[in-house]
Amino acid sequence: MNTQTSPNDAEIKDLNIIRLKKGETVEMSKALGSSKRLEILRQLIKEELNLSQIAERIQSTPQAVHHHLKILADSKLVRIVREEKIKNMKKTIKYYKTNYNPDGINLISWDPFNDMALSDLKTRIPIQEKPVERIVRKIAKNLFKDVTETKVDLLTSIVKHLIDLTHETMDSLYNDYKLELDEKLWNLILLFTNLAVINAVKQVVEKEDYKKDLDDFLTLIFEEISGIDDQ
Repeated sequence: MNTQTSPNDAEIKDLNIIRLKKGETVEMSKALGSSKRLEILRQLIKEELNLSQIAERIQSTPQAVHHHLKILADSKLVRIVREEKIKNMKKTIKYYKTNYNPDGINLISWDPFNDMALSDLKTRIPIQEKPVERIVRKIAKNLFKDVTETKVDLLTSIVKHLIDLTHETMDSLYNDYKLELDEKLWNLILLFTNLAVINAVKQVVEKEDYKKDLDDFLTLIFEEISGIDDQ
């Protein structure tokens, strides 16, 4: 049996819901609107599987799995990573893998709110540093001419502080106004608020309208720090 690597066998990417275009979000939402397809994704996150193996794991028929895989592939959520040729036969066995790596940023896409345990949701809020760093690396390319690890670490720290402060502020308002909300719903609100902070930072860095103000601000900060150092 010969193994053939797919030409599309690229490095798994990060699926960040705030980076998706409107059309992509709609198509992806449709693809994720099935408990069976979500289960297929959970299986393919762990390892490469062929159609028969997937059908066995999720207790479904190969025909049904083929249908689900086509929808997931069309939405670019899964890809064929390799094909195995069966000796003396024209048929090949295709192996699938997720095209994205889920993390705290895309938690809602991968774990529907109704199926998510409160304890699991709480562990993701505020958003952990690693997924923030992934987005910051992309932001840094628009902000710095020379991207270094020091700059990425610094920007990650600043954005993470903004997220944590927003989280603390929201919780403070929640307590001050004595809001009566389901705990799970409140944590979901916090998660999307945290995502909004990251998206706002991304917009400020990428949009031309904000770049001059950002450059002026960074210049002032640099001058202030330089002045302190001179003393």
